[in-house]
Amino acid sequence: MNKQLFMFVLFFLCTNVLLAQKKVSGVVKEADTNEPLIGATVLVKGTTNGVVTDLDGHYTIEVNANDVLQFAYVGLETRDETVGERTVINVSLASSSIKINEVVVTAMGLERKAKSLTYATQQVGGGELTRAKETNLINSLQGKTAGLVITPNSTGAGGSSKLLIRGNKSAQGNNQPLIVIDGIPMANSTTTQMEGEYGGRDGGDALSNLNPDDIASINVLKGASAAALYGSMAANGVVMITTKKGSVGSMRVDVSSNTTFETTLDAPKLQSTYGAVVSGSGALAQDSWGEKISGEAKGANRLDEFFRTGMTTINSVSISGGSEKTQSYISYANTSASGIMPTNTFTRHNMMAKETFKLFNDKVVVNASLNYIIQKGRNRHEPGQYRNPLTGLYTFPANGDFRQYKNEFEKYDDVKGYPVQQWYREVNQDFSANPYWVLHRNPHTEKRDRMMASASIRYNITDYLNVQGRLNYDRIADLYERKIYASTSTTLHNVNGEYRQERDDSRQFYGDLMANFNKTFDAWSVTASVGTSFTDLKETGIIAAGGGDIYIPNYFQIANGSKNGSENKRWKTQKRLNSVFGTAQIGYKDMIYLDVTGRNDWSSTLSYTPNVSYFYPSFGLTALINEMIALPESVNLLKGRASYSVVGNDMPAYITNPTHKFRNGSVDFNTSVPFTEMKPEKLKSMEFGFDLSMFNNRFEMDFTYYKTNNTNQYFSMEASSATGYSNYYFNAGDIQNTGFETTMSWRQPITADLSWKTSFNLSYNDNVIKKLDDRQDVAKENRLTHVWLGSLRGYDMRLVEGGSYGDLYSKTVVRDENGVIKVDENGAPLVSKDKEFVGNVNPKWNLGWSNSFNYKDLQLYFLIDGRIGGNFVDLTQATLDAYGVSQNSADARDNGGVDLGNGTKVDAANFYRSIGQREKGGAYYVYSATNFRLRELSIGYAFRNLLGAGKDLGVSLIGRNLFFLYKDAPSDPEVSMSTSNGYSGSNYFALPATRSFGINLKATF
Repeated sequence: MNKQLFMFVLFFLCTNVLLAQKKVSGVVKEADTNEPLIGATVLVKGTTNGVVTDLDGHYTIEVNANDVLQFAYVGLETRDETVGERTVINVSLASSSIKINEVVVTAMGLERKAKSLTYATQQVGGGELTRAKETNLINSLQGKTAGLVITPNSTGAGGSSKLLIRGNKSAQGNNQPLIVIDGIPMANSTTTQMEGEYGGRDGGDALSNLNPDDIASINVLKGASAAALYGSMAANGVVMITTKKGSVGSMRVDVSSNTTFETTLDAPKLQSTYGAVVSGSGALAQDSWGEKISGEAKGANRLDEFFRTGMTTINSVSISGGSEKTQSYISYANTSASGIMPTNTFTRHNMMAKETFKLFNDKVVVNASLNYIIQKGRNRHEPGQYRNPLTGLYTFPANGDFRQYKNEFEKYDDVKGYPVQQWYREVNQDFSANPYWVLHRNPHTEKRDRMMASASIRYNITDYLNVQGRLNYDRIADLYERKIYASTSTTLHNVNGEYRQERDDSRQFYGDLMANFNKTFDAWSVTASVGTSFTDLKETGIIAAGGGDIYIPNYFQIANGSKNGSENKRWKTQKRLNSVFGTAQIGYKDMIYLDVTGRNDWSSTLSYTPNVSYFYPSFGLTALINEMIALPESVNLLKGRASYSVVGNDMPAYITNPTHKFRNGSVDFNTSVPFTEMKPEKLKSMEFGFDLSMFNNRFEMDFTYYKTNNTNQYFSMEASSATGYSNYYFNAGDIQNTGFETTMSWRQPITADLSWKTSFNLSYNDNVIKKLDDRQDVAKENRLTHVWLGSLRGYDMRLVEGGSYGDLYSKTVVRDENGVIKVDENGAPLVSKDKEFVGNVNPKWNLGWSNSFNYKDLQLYFLIDGRIGGNFVDLTQATLDAYGVSQNSADARDNGGVDLGNGTKVDAANFYRSIGQREKGGAYYVYSATNFRLRELSIGYAFRNLLGAGKDLGVSLIGRNLFFLYKDAPSDPEVSMSTSNGYSGSNYFALPATRSFGINLKATF
């Protein structure tokens, strides 16, 4: 820790700032829309002294009175202003046809003109992450990027999120995109996720560690062609993050403070009319199928008693500046959150420093950065059946005294000699426990210590040829600790308690070396790069827990057990990927461009096979039609593009040559057949699209159609006992995704001071399992018929040939030809003998519609987004119905029973007790996942020069996830319990979704 802090301070001391004679400030806006321009360049003409505008379009620069300031922004006319005696210079830049020359960052950090790209990308400014901040910054992009589906976990502050671009592609592997920071791949490992109904935990992801105020922009490379240079790491697309860096000019300080409050958005609807049966001794039954409550329903408001108003505060400060030879950027951010669930807290500290040096007459450019992160979470929610306070909270009878168990969740036992749990039910039952006992006597903490350090050096041999080398080191150290006190249910734990500790350490070392060429020859332009790279990933972990008989109750040490470390597990995984790659783009008269890339990987996961080396190419063509033929004057840009690529994807480590493991003093022998013929997955991708800009670039649109086929999936099947193994692996299958993406925007000036910008994005994806087991050398009856991805209380997610990724199967309620539910003599629904298809968890359509209104320094922004199609399984609702605590169950009793569909009514207790059980509900608890909501709202005002010349203050009222415009499911269908492949689109006592509202302050000095 001391070493990292020393390095951090060293970066800060390296900051070199030029001083000038006079300070000038102002705001740069777009003339057509009157919107502030983020990232506009303000340069002293004829020099390298310049700055860029901030999120409010504001700039401050030190100059001389006779200097000329040059204001420039991509796509707008450049404007010059002589300084003279002025200290405030505000300018508006008009539209220009050069918008098509916008430069974007693509794979490997290479810069390309937007007009030359042969594939679809979408760039989002860093301001979209900081308008209304989230603890996991990527959640701020929900609804803002066509084709990027973001699903946050329902685990509280600091939880991970699942990212999906153009559908699921891999049956057993990772489907999330590669995360790249400043051109360098980042380790985005997820330590652990819930994978079953009996519980599990969200270990967080690496992307959520970043500070949103450090992000300058995000570029989403959606297809395999766009990401081809990253090889097998990027088969699922790339999210490219460009961080801020120092700029030429005087020292600048940016301070921001974001405070939001969270409340439940869709907590279950519980009834307060009927209570549990009361025995002669006054004990309450475990369910609530008793008589109507007479008098006060003491447990009616238990959700209000339990859930609190959460609060999240994100404060950050950054300092930047420099000379033409040295630029520096340093920042610190602190995140502090208390969730809606009591005792759930999260804190994070982010420290970042970046330095740029130009040496030897700018021939050599050196960049170095250090990012250090410390975070800690306490009692992050664990969905599922065990160690979950919500099971006891939700099923508590309305006629019980909930406050009694809140205030006295434990009582000292004179016989046992320690406090024991107090609850209305027998505490050894595995399903329900006192919620406050779970919070205070089943505590768990997670700690993360992370350091990312990178350096690059570029030597400019000529103005068109350079050589660049980069190195990056990313280390993550995780520690998880859980304590289970005595008198917790013994179904999973020892009668005297339990202590568990998990350590997980990963480090990724990455390096590359590239030669880059960029030159124009009359009508021809050539841009090319060749290089080599390596990625070395190593993970080690240990799980240690006491086992057998625990000697001393509530003494939390590994040694306190008759089988010390009986659950002791150690693992070590190491993967190495070596690569060579090349790319070339040839342009003719700025109207047609041809792209070619090729990459060859050598993966250690394919060792012991003849396929350790694999090559894949990509090809792309784009044509600027407006440069080729005469089009109406209103058309600024019309571009057609097409691309095709083949991308490989390696496999998990140690499948080709499984090894024995040593555990608890004995050897666990390998039971899998070595897979010596293993092949890498092969993803074939094609896309076609166009880009259109009209009416002086006020209207912009892009459209892309794509088709991908991922073959050579790896599967496992039971092996013949004669082989001496239990299972074997093989390559087979073909998962296809087809769809389209489109974005449209319009910018409209209304008056001299008022403008409006609206943007709309829409994406559609259709997934088909074209082939599952297509091996020709295996008899049809011996082939794999389905692949099980996950199971939750009788609902299975399977891959079946002809079906789609995310298909759900379950036994289902039997109905007659008129749709009437069939029941037995007791009124319990009849269910099918076998499991049947009941839905798919993935939406077909995703959309977002944003609007921004600017009046002078006042801005209003709102975003509505939605998903159309797909299904959601709410097993919380099923359980609450079975226990008689749901509003559904009370309504049915009030109406004389449950209507079977033809006016016939059956007893509500018999019906719901049956249908809410495991393996019973079928399609009854499968809901439409279609929903629309107000995702984000912001009203802000910028006070210019409030604290002095060039010292501004911005104040915004913000809100996220405020309310649903339409929703069918009982709970939020977009919130997931896990980022694992098989547990999307379901809820089993997950934490309710939340709405947030608060204030955002930004100051510039």
